[in-house]
Amino acid sequence: MNFTRHFFLWLFVLLPFCSLSQNGSYTLSSDSLVNFHASNRRIYTAVRTHNRPKTDGRLNDECWLTEGEWQGNFIQQTPEQGTAPSQPTEMKILYDDDHLYIALRCYDSEPEKISPILGRRDDFTSGDVVGVALDSYHDKQTAFEFNVTAAGQKIDLIHLGAYELDTNWDAVWEGKAFVGDSAWTAEIKIPFSQLRFSDEREQVWGLHVWRWIDRLDEESQWKLIPIDAPASVYIFGELHGIRDIPAKRHFEMMPYGAFRFIKNGGKSERFGLGLDGKAALSSSFTLDYTFLPDFGQVEADPSELNLSAYEVFYDEKRPFFLEGNAILDYSAGNDMLFYSRRIGHTPSYIPPKEGEFYWRIPSGTSILNALKVTGKNKKGFSLGIINSMTEREFATLKQDQETEKRAVEPFTNYFISRARQDLNGGNTLIGIMATSVLRSTRDDHLRFLPDKATVGGVDLIQYWAGRKYFLDAKSFFLHITGTTEAISKLQYSSQHFYQRQDADHIDPDPAATVMSGWGGQLRGGKQSGKFRATGTMSWRSPGVDLNDAGYLRDADLITLRADLRYQVNNPAGIMLNYYINYSQRHDWTFGRENINNNMSLHGFMKFRNLWNIHLDLVRNSGKIDTRQLRGGPALKTDPYSIAEVFVQTNSAYKLFAGAGVDRKWSDGGVGGAIDYTLYLQWKISNRFSITSHSNLENLIDNNQYITRKTSDTGTKYIVGKIDRKTLYTTLRAEFFVSPELSFQFYGSPYASTGKFRELYKVADSYARIPGNRYSGLAILEEMRGRYVIDENQDGSPDFMLENPDFDFGEFRSNLVLRWEYLAGSTVYLVWSHNRTRYEDGYNPSITDSFGKIGKIKGENGFMLKLSYWFSL
Repeated sequence: MNFTRHFFLWLFVLLPFCSLSQNGSYTLSSDSLVNFHASNRRIYTAVRTHNRPKTDGRLNDECWLTEGEWQGNFIQQTPEQGTAPSQPTEMKILYDDDHLYIALRCYDSEPEKISPILGRRDDFTSGDVVGVALDSYHDKQTAFEFNVTAAGQKIDLIHLGAYELDTNWDAVWEGKAFVGDSAWTAEIKIPFSQLRFSDEREQVWGLHVWRWIDRLDEESQWKLIPIDAPASVYIFGELHGIRDIPAKRHFEMMPYGAFRFIKNGGKSERFGLGLDGKAALSSSFTLDYTFLPDFGQVEADPSELNLSAYEVFYDEKRPFFLEGNAILDYSAGNDMLFYSRRIGHTPSYIPPKEGEFYWRIPSGTSILNALKVTGKNKKGFSLGIINSMTEREFATLKQDQETEKRAVEPFTNYFISRARQDLNGGNTLIGIMATSVLRSTRDDHLRFLPDKATVGGVDLIQYWAGRKYFLDAKSFFLHITGTTEAISKLQYSSQHFYQRQDADHIDPDPAATVMSGWGGQLRGGKQSGKFRATGTMSWRSPGVDLNDAGYLRDADLITLRADLRYQVNNPAGIMLNYYINYSQRHDWTFGRENINNNMSLHGFMKFRNLWNIHLDLVRNSGKIDTRQLRGGPALKTDPYSIAEVFVQTNSAYKLFAGAGVDRKWSDGGVGGAIDYTLYLQWKISNRFSITSHSNLENLIDNNQYITRKTSDTGTKYIVGKIDRKTLYTTLRAEFFVSPELSFQFYGSPYASTGKFRELYKVADSYARIPGNRYSGLAILEEMRGRYVIDENQDGSPDFMLENPDFDFGEFRSNLVLRWEYLAGSTVYLVWSHNRTRYEDGYNPSITDSFGKIGKIKGENGFMLKLSYWFSL
């Protein structure tokens, strides 16, 4: 394929759409968003109070009755944008030297239908909500948001530009609600120490106030932000009147104690003490620190049996790395320069079995300490830094009254830094990123790990025409050093496969002690209005490897992608809103091998009864897969199509459901899949809910890799036609005594069983016809779980092959009692339970395989953790 021809093809496709004008996608005005913002400016002036209110949500304190101004006249954003809301809302803001006080009165003509549902903190699905966002930097990019549900649960987050939100930020503040006869009211008390603002005598902040009515799917706002606005903070109203606030240099500390007990055959006990804290380095930047941290996850990772060549990506769930993580984000597609789960990961080395005894290997690497600096100043400069040290980790082997230890992970230091400067009123953003991983690989058997990995990146975002148009450019480079063993291991890994003999542009170098590479992404287009269009070009050179501190799926990749979208946000007929999105993608290696051609059409419709439907169509023309044979030659893939439909009911129902089916079929009938999805949420009461998400997958794949066999005649690559069935469920049950006291259960049973119906040897990996691509292998007999294979079908055995059929099951669960007994201070009591089974052979009944999970012995763990927060 000619790269230049494809690039300019998509350039000409996108240009007409980028020139289309916005055609009145909101009802208030047909002008640009810039003119809309200027003509609908709103200002609220806060008043200083000397009568500190009691935060109980009732709004009957003297200051709420006599001081300040109640403001209303909210405007509906959804579903009928620009019209008066169905229910009026009012707000008032007061302050003193230490706190900002916000009162919100949400009138309702049907108070019996107010939805005061208790849910987890930061859960936006918990009924009616009201809240306020404060752009205290007044940089029109960043804002701190504080919300309260009708049940009194708190939701807080940070706006980080455009619609990038960090819901993992948890500030220490107070929020209460009260449901009355004609309205529900909320009261918010925010310490100034939790905000970041300049030291000017008189403050001017951005202000956004909003209300959500769950049963109507309605959002109203004090200052309207049009639904198709490309960003939100720059359209905020303004908060005036705050002046003469004493400088705050807050210093927070949270010591903790934790006790763990694990029973799995033997017993394991551990008691730990640690310290977390936060210190204001200035009015804009904060230092977070932790010593001897307890970084255990409260919620387990989902189960998965991975038969692919790729690493499974798991979400971060540890609070220290979640909070402020967005400011450290440098992502290009699915790849990222910083993937925080690298810190504390599972040990890299697995010692071989010693006779009948197995090594006991830690589930993670111990983190000694971590420091984090984050913040943004009034000049638009943002900074994020993390430095963390992980311990040299050991596996233990007990036999004959003796204990042996062997290092499985070296002492390692991680350094992550990210800086960005906003210019031109936030319309130009320039950033840099750097990561460094240093390992002390003094053990000979750990020299397969790189000694040092350094990555640097730069990025630029430019907006035009009220942020309707944008350009996002990123470029990064890396340099890795280590022993010849370490670099060879990288060259032969699934991200690179330098050993491919059919690839002229890559070759392994057994003497290399350095690996380097570069990558980047160029993305731009039109991101608001009815017609939207985006073009993307990305590249990863063969030597790119981000997996020391970041995440990389594939190196040696060039991608061109175009996305066209038509979106209508105003009600029309039976629909409230809808959109149609067309995408086209083409991938190549740096050796000009065309490895993927893909087209997709996605549609979404939301109806007036608040049901919605998703529709997807995908067509892949089938090219070659350079990873499937695990370092062997590229394998021709068959064209396939996918059709998917998913329907959801009104989420405000007591019983909310979603169901879908995903069907894949390959040309020529050589393979396919069908996936059924069912989602259920039952709100038994305002305090108790049960949620389940289940999937049943049936897969037939003609190209599943099994192994390779090497002999005097060369290397044989063995694949098979797999018939695989998978059933898994995620179940959550939550009971709330109050917003501060809750019981939460998470359980995830998973079962997968597979039968290889036919076995093949790859004959001509580039052949279009499967019959020419593979030659069949005959099984003469099975001996103790191994097949005797006749390769040339002459009746004589040629080699042995392990039976690849499998039956796998796993169950992971947590039961958590959480009690926030004081603001910022928490008690956790956790029971975790895990069980895993793996058997050779196929189980024709997936439900039987699923049921067997309950018959195996599991591991139980108990944890009690007490933390106490205080501020100096």
